Amino acid sequence: MSTFAVFGMTLDVAKTEARKKTSGTRKNLKALGGVEPIPEAEWLAMVAKRAEKIMGGYGSPALPHVRRPTVRGAVH
Repeated sequence: MSTFAVFGMTLDVAKTEARKKTSGTRKNLKALGGVEPIPEAEWLAMVAKRAEKIMGGYGSPALPHVRRPTVRGAVH
């Protein structure tokens, strides 16, 4: 099942969400204030990776977890 069928997700929406969730700085104790900005090219690569992860879904479907083998056999 695709991400769109479940969540109504499109690549543009996934990219927008990824831009919001991807930080533009990283920790660096040598830099002023303990953080440094991430170069734009590297940040865009991180955003693209996160967008692909969003479009890929958030794990396996729930149905296989519901259909488990029976714990005990028939009583007959």
